[in-house]
Amino acid sequence: ADVKDNVCFLDEQTIFYPAGANSILYNVETKTQKFIPVSERCEGITGLTISANKRYVAIAERAEKAQIAIYDLHSLRKRKTLFLPDCDAKEFVSLAFSTDAKYIVAHTCGPDWLLCYWTWEKAKLMASVKTATAPDSTVCQVLLNPSDNTQVSVVGNCVFKLSRYSEGQLKQFGSQKLEPKALAVGTEDGKLIVFEGGEVKMEISNNQGPQQTPKAIYAMMAFSKGLVAAGEGGSATVYEKGEAPGELFK
Repeated sequence: ADVKDNVCFLDEQTIFYPAGANSILYNVETKTQKFIPVSERCEGITGLTISANKRYVAIAERAEKAQIAIYDLHSLRKRKTLFLPDCDAKEFVSLAFSTDAKYIVAHTCGPDWLLCYWTWEKAKLMASVKTATAPDSTVCQVLLNPSDNTQVSVVGNCVFKLSRYSEGQLKQFGSQKLEPKALAVGTEDGKLIVFEGGEVKMEISNNQGPQQTPKAIYAMMAFSKGLVAAGEGGSATVYEKGEAPGELFK
């Protein structure tokens, strides 16, 4: 699918996903649907993210100027629309809520490749910075540290950057200790790479099938015992937290 992280459970009965010019809330028990239509002049949905408390959804919409529509999932009413008046990008490629649902980070497509940090309820852009500066570099995902709203990670083709928001700026860093300590990244050549404090601590080959062929990793989800990596060929692999000293995952 063109929309990253495009299916999720709002509760045990309700699935949320985009379909054409709408976002759908589908009840798997009653087989009923509710719809959130895209904004006027929207050319398509390019991304979405749901807050940890399942109260809000932010939908990235392609338009003459890229915009983010934020809805209350209880009332299905639009709360805010975020946009960048001085940016020519037509879409956001990735976005994420902070754990407390007070902030949103989002990343535009090229040629600007801007990382943006908002206090969304005030529609206030706190900071923005260009990240994909090398030739042929592109961004595919942005995330906020679940334990620290000021720490942002950006990954993509030829891009892996850690930034911290402070005093109206997003500043890159690579040596500070992160909490939680580990950051896992999946690659197209089938590797799971674990960073700690900005340094590579573990590299695992995501091998699948009888021939143990490395499979590209396209998405990951953390849970209490480790993480799940999904990727090429419909593969899904569970990596559990290691028990041996220095073994982060197995």
